[in-house]
Amino acid sequence: MITDTNKKLLTLRKLDQVGPATLRKIIADPSFESESIPQLALRHDKVAKALIKDGALAEAIAAAETAIANLKSLGAMLLSEQDDQYPQLLRCAPEHPFFLAYLGNIPQTQKALTIIGTRQPTAHGSVIAERVTTYFSENGWSIISGLALGCDAIAHRVALDCGAHTVAVLAHGLHTIAPKSNDSLAQRILANGGALITEFVFGEDPIPRNFATRDKTQAGMSRGVVMIQSDLIGGSLHASRASLGYGRILAVPAVTERDLVNQEPKIAANRILVGGSETQKLELLKCKPQELKRVFGIRSKADYELLEQLLIQN
Repeated sequence: MITDTNKKLLTLRKLDQVGPATLRKIIADPSFESESIPQLALRHDKVAKALIKDGALAEAIAAAETAIANLKSLGAMLLSEQDDQYPQLLRCAPEHPFFLAYLGNIPQTQKALTIIGTRQPTAHGSVIAERVTTYFSENGWSIISGLALGCDAIAHRVALDCGAHTVAVLAHGLHTIAPKSNDSLAQRILANGGALITEFVFGEDPIPRNFATRDKTQAGMSRGVVMIQSDLIGGSLHASRASLGYGRILAVPAVTERDLVNQEPKIAANRILVGGSETQKLELLKCKPQELKRVFGIRSKADYELLEQLLIQN
């Protein structure tokens, strides 16, 4: 079910220049539920300016109705940040999306962990992705990832094999699955009680800028991020930086001697974040010096329990 309140909010969002900041002011208005959009415009300048254009409200209503019909055709749901079902960890993140569309079941848990990394992990990276995911899955954590090839797909598959809840955060609308090769994995996630979730509208394809936005949402949905492997410009660094910026944990596995000898490009970020200087870490993460205290190096299996304690305490 998509509530009348969210239909109203979505209609407002379809007006020109009415964005999340304006919507947050509107939902704080005691008269929001009872008043019509033209009545709300009397107290909210952005809405008033948008309604100056002839037919603006009718266009917004039509656009919202189309968006809702598309979601209903998939059996999808729409949440706004004022809904109780909106993920609590994400609501606390400074840059959280106002709307979320989703299929499946969103976890209402504080035990959520994002596990991500390169699409081309080394053999060691694949093993570590499996081990870390197995540990946290077996200890009751919901596993968040991005349904990409490589580390993301490993995290989702291992979570499912362990009977854990897993969420795929998408960089596009619910009309498609990208990459197509992970369509069966997406269906398996839904069949086993997980969720596909997105802040992007139905019909919006996975363009480059969406991935950085998606990565921040991944970080916001969890108590921390485990970045399995990344080079120095990998997309996983967006989520890593966001996790620290949100006051959460960033865990990074150490590199193996074999990967070092082979000069694997996909371990470059790991080398700095686990063994580099403070200056190198700050340059890579673009964070404040005090935030480096929340970077945790994983050097052995014994560190998994320590990481779990750190995530819970943070």
